[in-house]
Amino acid sequence: MPNPEALGSASLAVGQTVGSFSVFLPRFSEVRQASPGDEGTRKDVRLGQVAAFTVSVGIGLILSQISGQPEPAMVSLVMALVIVALYEKALRTC
Repeated sequence: MPNPEALGSASLAVGQTVGSFSVFLPRFSEVRQASPGDEGTRKDVRLGQVAAFTVSVGIGLILSQISGQPEPAMVSLVMALVIVALYEKALRTC
């Protein structure tokens, strides 16, 4: 049976990860609709990815330290990697 404390802190980590990416990065539709030569959008996305990834993994590590469970850090890392991959895919299709 899953540990309720780990499940709660992992859920919080997922929410914080999604939230930090939505704060630091432009919307997917804006990235997808950018022109292929738009280096400004590409640089904005890359800078936002670094910032959001750092905040997300940092929050996951803090939650893991507080709860004593590894799940929040792992969930934050996996979610951040998935979102980075989605933005990279959107950049390549524009």
